[in-house]
Amino acid sequence: MSDPADIQRLIGDMMRLGTIESVDRAKQTCRFRTGDIVTGDLPWLAARSGATKSWSPPSVGEQGVLFCPEGDTRGGFVLPGLFSNAHPAPSSDDVELVEYADGARIGYDATAHALTAILPDGATVRLEAPGGIAFKGDLDIDGALRVTKTIDAEEEITGKGIKLSAHKHGLVKTGTDKSGAPE
Repeated sequence: MSDPADIQRLIGDMMRLGTIESVDRAKQTCRFRTGDIVTGDLPWLAARSGATKSWSPPSVGEQGVLFCPEGDTRGGFVLPGLFSNAHPAPSSDDVELVEYADGARIGYDATAHALTAILPDGATVRLEAPGGIAFKGDLDIDGALRVTKTIDAEEEITGKGIKLSAHKHGLVKTGTDKSGAPE
């Protein structure tokens, strides 16, 4: 293979730009379109696949690169993740950000020291930690709080300006009468 044109063709056939044509999540494969060629089922490159695993299947229409050892598309693999007009970047800010198909966004802004998780209407969060969860810092809750076990507080608990440990009840009598409201 001494012809420089053959060498250039071989090198050009090793990497090809294109888009994801279809995705088979059960097989962890996709088909890739590059020009007039649509490959067979090929694996896509994952960020991690050993003891630590990451799962983020590519989307149909997502732009990427097809790597073909020796120019053979049958033995290739796909590196998805090139932004395009059809799938633009979710931000141009200097932040780490993941945006999901339903609009959910999880990000970190190192300059502002702010971690955000913004979910669409109807979304839920489930956090399980059998060893416990520790929060350090103030916690604001804009909504109802439901607790299925005991609440222990080392400091005062106040509701509508009434302190739990120091409030008094008027109209107190012995017997079966009820006391007045807390003061």
